[in-house]
Amino acid sequence: MKTRPRKSSITLTGTRIYIRDRKYKYFPPEPVLDPKTGRMVTLITLCPVSDGEERARELKRILVGSTNKPAGSGDFSAWLDKWRTLLLKKQSSKAPKDPARLPLHQKNISNLKSILNVIEKGFSSFDVAQVKGTDVAEFLDFWEGKRVAQVYKSYLSKFFAWCISRKGLIEINPVDQIELEAVPDRDVYITNEQYYAIYDKLLIGFDDKPTRTGEMVQCYMDLCYLLYQRTTEIRLLRWDKVKPEGIAFKPTKTEKSSGGDVIVPVGDDVRKVLARIKSISKGRSTFVIHTEQGTPYTASGIRSLFSRAAERAGVAGLTLKDIRSKAASDAKKAGYTVEEIQVGLVHSEIGSTKGYIKNQAAPVSTVIMKFPSRKKEEN
Repeated sequence: MKTRPRKSSITLTGTRIYIRDRKYKYFPPEPVLDPKTGRMVTLITLCPVSDGEERARELKRILVGSTNKPAGSGDFSAWLDKWRTLLLKKQSSKAPKDPARLPLHQKNISNLKSILNVIEKGFSSFDVAQVKGTDVAEFLDFWEGKRVAQVYKSYLSKFFAWCISRKGLIEINPVDQIELEAVPDRDVYITNEQYYAIYDKLLIGFDDKPTRTGEMVQCYMDLCYLLYQRTTEIRLLRWDKVKPEGIAFKPTKTEKSSGGDVIVPVGDDVRKVLARIKSISKGRSTFVIHTEQGTPYTASGIRSLFSRAAERAGVAGLTLKDIRSKAASDAKKAGYTVEEIQVGLVHSEIGSTKGYIKNQAAPVSTVIMKFPSRKKEEN
């Protein structure tokens, strides 16, 4: 029996750093937080091989130093643990009653625990009263230019505010004077050509054979675009929410904050997609978009199907979430106002809506200049 040939990997001795795909990659002994994504991972890309071995070793030392800093003797950890207990209790009380939405809630709880664990390790040697703005800034510098830096800053600020108002441990929040570099909005627009290139490849696998999931995921893409809601809301949409007068959405992301909701009208194209889903469905399901077993797709499962289709189509750098931005941008191009789009997207701030609108034509100036006159100007 033939065995699968082993892929060779070059390692930097004693470092757990390997060269794969022309990049230095670190395989930690246990999951750590990736500073680029803010997620716990078992593999972190350090840098391209062209940057050199010393650069890879340096980045690994920085990473290990920030995530595996030994616990110190300060009281920071003890107070953070008290606050963390209160925070997690509060978050747990917000668990959705809908079983389909529970995994998303549990994932958010897990991410919160990871964030607080990293904060604890970063300040374990401090007393709360010792922490200065410069200490917080030095901690945040590791994630400079990344969105996750804003997340750490936010939770640190909330913790120190609790220390002030509830425990009287300090009088000044050391986070207040810290400004982080603004992270630019994702400036990506899916063209119609890219949309349909991925759309068509959902039907054909890498083996050039028809896929079993392609048609349903095509319908998912269509509804993400036509209903312009977050991918989670489409993935977990139930048939009982589909009414003749429209589809009611109460976004999970804003359910506990702004509490916004919206009714999206069912147009002709939406009706066609819904009819197609019923025709290809192999069994009854309470969910509009569902697997062959009638259950909703997991976020990672349907994201993987989209990513593989994009790879087959030769389209890089796009995600399922970019479809919503495309819908907002196309709605603006079709003549809808930003305020109308804001209602549809269930945004409490119009600035958020503007961030979704891409691919806008540059404004055309009506000012036409002429050469300056050689005549002497009169007062």
